[in-house]
Amino acid sequence: MIRAALIVTALCCAALIAAGILTAMGNSRPVAYGDAARGEALIASHGCLACHDRGRVGPPLAHIAKRAYIAGRYPNIQIWMIEWIQHPQRLEPGTAMPDLNIGERDARDMAAYLVTCR
Repeated sequence: MIRAALIVTALCCAALIAAGILTAMGNSRPVAYGDAARGEALIASHGCLACHDRGRVGPPLAHIAKRAYIAGRYPNIQIWMIEWIQHPQRLEPGTAMPDLNIGERDARDMAAYLVTCR
């Protein structure tokens, strides 16, 4: 439990630092780390649009990068998107988004695609 809290705290600090750097640079579009084309294919193969198409259950993914927050609480930057894709139930217990056992590389590539969805 303490380890999980430390991980979340470290991610929060990293997110705040990254947001500050992006703001200082005047860059409203963060650099995507990962393979966005592979991420798009993974989103299709995992069936994400079954829930996210036109916001049936989750928000539509078409303009997800324009949203300020993920799950109404986490800054919408790639590091948090990766964490959300991998562990939605850990971050928001009871959320409609299930844990799909997505690995770090796949989550990074999916997030790389999602940050391009403006």
